[in-house]
Amino acid sequence: MTSTATTEPPDSLLRAAADEAEALVALLNQLAALSQERQAGQLLAPDGTAAEIPATALRALQLIVRGLSRGQAISLVTHGTELTTQEAADLLHVSRPYLVKLLDDGTIDHYKVGTHRRVRIDDVFAYRERRAGTRGEKLNELTRLSEELPGGYR
Repeated sequence: MTSTATTEPPDSLLRAAADEAEALVALLNQLAALSQERQAGQLLAPDGTAAEIPATALRALQLIVRGLSRGQAISLVTHGTELTTQEAADLLHVSRPYLVKLLDDGTIDHYKVGTHRRVRIDDVFAYRERRAGTRGEKLNELTRLSEELPGGYR
C-alpha cells in the first residue's frame, strides 16, 4: 500500500535560532507590508536576477515566519490530492471517528479503496470553507440577538 502523504525527513521540523529573532521580526513586518499593499514579493539572486514569489508561496512564507518569530517550531508536511481519514481529520482538527461520521452521513464526499476510505483534499478544503462560513453566520446571528435584548451587548 502506498501512502498519499509525503512526509519530509525529520529535518522538516524548523525552529529559529535565538540570534535570528530580530531578523525574523523585520522579515515578518516586510511580508505584512507586501500583503497589505497586495504587492508581489521577489527573490533577488546574487547575480541580480529577480524571481517573483507567487501569492500562495508568499502567504506560506508569511505563516512560517510568523510562527518562527513567536518562538514556535514549524513542521512542513506535503499532501497528495487524496487523503486518508486520519490525514483529513488532522487537517480539520477533528478526531478521526468524527470525520468518519461526516463521511458516512454525506457531509464530505469520499470513496473507498477496498475497505479504506479516501478523501479528496479539495473536498476537505470545501468543507472547511463551508464550516467557517456557517460559523461566521451563527456568530453574526448571536451578536444581532444579543444587541436586540434589553441591556444586551452594545
